[in-house]
Amino acid sequence: MTTYKNFASAHWRKLIAGVAVGVLLTGCAMTPNGRGGVMVGLDTAELFGTPMSTFRLRDGTEGTLRKDPKGKYSIKLSQAFRVVPLANAITARVARVENVGERTVVIVETQERGCAYRYEVLAFQGTDVLQWTVGNCKDRPRVELAADAKSLNIDFPNYNRLSRMIYTDNRLLNASVAVPPGVDTRAQPFADDALRATGPVIASMPGDNNGRVIPAPPAAAPAPAAAPKAGRRASAKPRRQETPARAVAPAAISLPAPRSAAPAPAAPMIFQAEEIKPVVIDLRK
Repeated sequence: MTTYKNFASAHWRKLIAGVAVGVLLTGCAMTPNGRGGVMVGLDTAELFGTPMSTFRLRDGTEGTLRKDPKGKYSIKLSQAFRVVPLANAITARVARVENVGERTVVIVETQERGCAYRYEVLAFQGTDVLQWTVGNCKDRPRVELAADAKSLNIDFPNYNRLSRMIYTDNRLLNASVAVPPGVDTRAQPFADDALRATGPVIASMPGDNNGRVIPAPPAAAPAPAAAPKAGRRASAKPRRQETPARAVAPAAISLPAPRSAAPAPAAPMIFQAEEIKPVVIDLRK
């Protein structure tokens, strides 16, 4: 009997130890400490928190935006212990996910105290993450992926210009560009929840605020020719006028110059582009 009790006790100890190890493996997280190192602790968001949304990376793995019981937001990748903290966010949502070059760019819209719109731009490649914080606190940006999928434009209105963030080749550039035709920087909201333009672009005519095309007034009809007077002399006069008109060569007729085709709108010029340095996170450490 004693041998059986000892065997049962050992079995339960192993089972409890296995459960404890499983909890540690799934509920452990490493976060930056702000001094170049990391802190290892219990991942309360994984154990007791709420998953807000998931997204898929280029390599097929998944990332999850979570909220822990204290209201703190973070992002954790599957098969990774370390998390990407969103330290100052009081709300957060994944607004846009695009594959750009070799990385997956995830744009997370957050709200901070005193700032209605703040954006975390995260570029993932495996467990390597580049992180930037951008935004003017009052507008959603318009995000546009290039046709070759090698760059991403993030445009914020800035009075009569655009403040453009350009992600390309693992870098984020900040530039001021001219407003392209058809873009209204005063639109409210400037972009929708998916960070796209809020409505169709209507090119307005000069002086017309509603975008209507106003046709030109019809040309005046030519005055009718005067009727010839009765008599032999009157009938001879028109014949003398017709002769020079028939003698005029077609090349001598003055024709209006053909209108040249309107030039294509030039691409917005970029001035003083500067690189914004990222926070580099290695989720393996």
